Amino acid sequence: MAQVSNNVKFSYNLIKGSVKKREEFVSNLNEHFFSTLVPIYQKGKTTLSDIRRSYFSVLPESKIVDIKPLTDNSKYYGASDYIYAGDSISGLTLEMPLKHSILPKVSFVTFMHENTHVLDTLTNPKHTALTLKLFQGGKYDTKRDKWYNFLYKRELINKRTKGNILLKVKTKTKSFLSGKSLQDKIALLQDARYQLEQEKHAYSEQLKYALKLKAQNIPVTKDDLVDESKNFLFDEKIQLLKDMIFELISKKRKNIADKYCK
Repeated sequence: MAQVSNNVKFSYNLIKGSVKKREEFVSNLNEHFFSTLVPIYQKGKTTLSDIRRSYFSVLPESKIVDIKPLTDNSKYYGASDYIYAGDSISGLTLEMPLKHSILPKVSFVTFMHENTHVLDTLTNPKHTALTLKLFQGGKYDTKRDKWYNFLYKRELINKRTKGNILLKVKTKTKSFLSGKSLQDKIALLQDARYQLEQEKHAYSEQLKYALKLKAQNIPVTKDDLVDESKNFLFDEKIQLLKDMIFELISKKRKNIADKYCK
C-alpha cells in the first residue's frame, strides 16, 4: 500500500473504529465547523481570510488544507482535491467561489459539502493510499475520467428506467475494464466506490445544513434543498460496484486455489 503523508490524514487516535464511527466523527466535526462559521457568514461581507482563521481553529490537528478561490472557468460551485507533489500527495484543497473577493452567502452550503470531502479524506487514509497507488501507476487517464463521469452524474429516473440505467452503467464499466489485469480492475472499482460513497455523504451533509440554514433565514438555493442521493442513484451504483468487486475477488481466490491444488 502506498505511503500516505501525515499532512493528509488524521492520527489513529482520532479515527480508529468502524466505517460508521468515522462517518459519525466527520458529521460531528462538521457540526462544529457549522456553528463556528455561521456567525461569520451572517455578518455580511465574508472573505476567505475570515474563513481560514476560524477553520484552522476548529480542525483538531494541523493539516495542509489550502482554502482558496475557485477558478473563474470552473463549471462547479465549489471543489476539493489533492495537492500533488511529484509522485506523492502533500495536502488538500478546499475551493470556494468569490465575487469581488467576497464569499456569497449562498455558498455556505457548498462549503459544508466540500468540507465533508476534506474531512472524509483525512479520516479515511486507505482511500488516499489507493488514489496514490493508481496515480503513481498512471491509471488516472482520460478513459478513466470519462468512465467515472458516466458513473457520477444525475440521472433522469422513473420506475421503468432505473434498471436500464444500472444495466448501462454495468455495461460501460465492463467495457472500460476490458483488457486490464484482475488487480487493476479491483483497484479501479474500489476507488470509484470510495468516491461515490464520499459524494453520497457530502450531499447528505449538504442537505442537512441547507435545511438548518433555511430555518435560520439564511439564503439557500432550491437546488441545495434537493435529496441528490436519489437523483444520482448513489446506493444502487455503489452496490453494483460492490457486487462487481466481489465477483472479481472470488475469481482471484479461485485462481489462487487452482494454482496450489494442481
